[in-house]
Amino acid sequence: MIKFFIFLIPFLLFGHQSGLSYVDIIENNSHQLNITYKKPLQDLYANSIRINYPSHCLTTQKETQEIENGFIINRYTMQCSDKGLFGSRIWIEGLLRNDKGVLIHYKGPKLSKKKLLRSHTPFIALKNKSSQIKFFQSYLHLGIEHILSGYDHLLFVLSLVLLAKSTKKLLFAITAFTLAHSLTLASAMLGLVNMPVAFIEAMIALSILFLARELLSPQVTLTKQHLSVISFIFGLLHGFGFSNVLKSIGLPQEELGLSLFAFNVGIEIGQLLFIAIIITILSLLKRLYKGSLEKLQKVVVYAIGGTAAFWFIERVMLF
Repeated sequence: MIKFFIFLIPFLLFGHQSGLSYVDIIENNSHQLNITYKKPLQDLYANSIRINYPSHCLTTQKETQEIENGFIINRYTMQCSDKGLFGSRIWIEGLLRNDKGVLIHYKGPKLSKKKLLRSHTPFIALKNKSSQIKFFQSYLHLGIEHILSGYDHLLFVLSLVLLAKSTKKLLFAITAFTLAHSLTLASAMLGLVNMPVAFIEAMIALSILFLARELLSPQVTLTKQHLSVISFIFGLLHGFGFSNVLKSIGLPQEELGLSLFAFNVGIEIGQLLFIAIIITILSLLKRLYKGSLEKLQKVVVYAIGGTAAFWFIERVMLF
């Protein structure tokens, strides 16, 4: 029985996509489709997706498979009737809610179109030209989802909110953090700088532990005096962390700038939403307790520090 569960571990861990899959469809004037389906190699055990085409399109050449540049690549051809694919839909079966999705790119005699398909929008209608706004929205949503599920980044931002004793200090600190992680995110994604993933993840945990220690100090430290400077320095690390996630998701090279910008804007929206929630909760607690929140804050800070210490040790073990 134990061996059976050990055998199942890869399937349990990789039940959903950890990277972005790609489908390129090229239709010629004779309505023949040349199809390339690229699936990240790390998603070997992920649930397989099914690409559904209109009933008037039939397979004429079976799939060939190869592994290239970290992808499992499947190629095959189909032949459609005189209608072709224009005016039809292609839809995907098998996407789970947490899957990164499938970026589908169609190029035909009458139009070219691309769309990021996910579990809630698993189809592409080949009727109108591709909307840059919808493509932007897709990566915007990915950015928001990432920051709201990135608990280490959220704990760092929470620590900044607790350290800032005024709205002005908080504004400068968050602006510095945003500027810094935007710089390193763009630099890493454009290939200008490359940092080891394990080292960056450990340093991010250490940055949270450092702020937790500062929160427990009764003295007016350099960190408290120059919070925006410290926020900028640690923001550079967090930007590399964001880039590691975005690299695992994948970026379409033909829309690199747009998708990178949209993902970063999504991070900022999610970050501001989180800050607004924290400030609202703190305001409500102050009214509820009608006094100092020092004891409650100390409990929260110990929880932040304990969690960060655990993450740091866990991540150092991966070196």
